[in-house]
Amino acid sequence: MITYKAIIFDLGGVLINVSMDKIFNYLTKASDYDINLVKQKFVSDEVFHQFERGEIEPEDYRKYVSRKLGLRISEDEFYNVWNDIFHDLDPRIEQLLIDLKSRFRLVVLTNTNEIHANKWKIKYASILNNFERIFCSYEIHSRKPERKAYEIVLNYLKIEPNCVLFLDDKLENVKIALEIGMKGILVKSTDQMITELNKLGIAVL
Repeated sequence: MITYKAIIFDLGGVLINVSMDKIFNYLTKASDYDINLVKQKFVSDEVFHQFERGEIEPEDYRKYVSRKLGLRISEDEFYNVWNDIFHDLDPRIEQLLIDLKSRFRLVVLTNTNEIHANKWKIKYASILNNFERIFCSYEIHSRKPERKAYEIVLNYLKIEPNCVLFLDDKLENVKIALEIGMKGILVKSTDQMITELNKLGIAVL
């Protein structure tokens, strides 16, 4: 049986509950587009990816989205709605991390941007203290599923990939971890994540 030495966690969709629904609904009302077009224009483009890599400043991204959607909202409104994606934690998450921290090195690799990070670093400080280091895409200038992002974390850990467990809620991100040689878990819920960890012999909760 493989002895795991470190666990790499994603944040949104794995440890913290997030939803873009409020953002999409709000921007639909504030723009000239229906909700499907808002979703398409707001997230699914290379500029958003550049923002997550830290290649675009928050204010430049705000102006870009405002132009693209023809928004009629103030600067403060934009930033407030942009951060209206974070929800309460599953009460089991904190104890799970405390338990794992006593046996494994824990780090985070998350695709995020400066505006969101300023929010979740405060809102979820109680669980983030369990991590040795948090790798944010906008700080390392690379985002999953780009191999560089994974390699930055592995270079920091200095652990062979087959001794590292990677947890993420997106299949494309898990696939790259597997290609690199890590063990991956595609997380669909907290219950399923706990079950998968136990199956690997990592007894939790």
